[in-house]
This record gives sequence, C-alpha cells and structure tokens, in this order.
Amino acid sequence: MTVALAAGGTNIWLLLPGLFGVGAAMMVAISTIQVRLTGFAPEARSLMCAMNLISLNAANAFGAWTGRLAISAGFGLTLADLVLFGLTLLGQRRTAKPADPPDPRSTTSEC
Repeated sequence: MTVALAAGGTNIWLLLPGLFGVGAAMMVAISTIQVRLTGFAPEARSLMCAMNLISLNAANAFGAWTGRLAISAGFGLTLADLVLFGLTLLGQRRTAKPADPPDPRSTTSEC
C-alpha cells in the first residue's frame, strides 16, 4: 500500500483512496491486536491495552521523525514513503512468531 502511495503520491485520485485504505486497514488491525493481547495478560488487561497504545504512539512518532529526516535530506516526499516502507519490512523481518496465549484455566505461574 505504501509503495502505491509513493508511486501515485502526486495524483490526488490515487492518493485519497490509498490514504483511506491505509486508515481502514489500521483500524481493523489495531482492534484485532488489542483483542489478541488481552489473552496474554488476563489479570492486567488495562495495563496490556495501555502498553499497546504506547507502542503504537511510539511507532507513529518514530515514523514521523524518520520521514522528516528523509525530507530534510532533500529526497522529497516520495522517497520518504519508501523509507518508511523499508522500516516496515525491517520490523516484520525482526518480529518472531508470537507465543500462544496462556491458558486462562492454568493456575501455575512461570515467572
């Protein structure tokens, strides 16, 4: 999606549906992640939800900062999208398969 935004960033008729698609995909992904994460900490659901929102805000700030660096270096808006796409690929590559959530019926603690 980001590559399509970078390619059609100068055309408003490609840009607006692309931005809508990114926003819609993120709204679906965030709520799905939130529900999945609550299974990992059944005793501290509020803390887990807060940590999830903190990580999303940190990722937004890091993306904006990285995009600013690309733009201020003179590469333009199109390359800033490609830099952020590269960061996304790097993040996906470094992410390991998540562990299965613990069984809520289990009474043993592995801390």
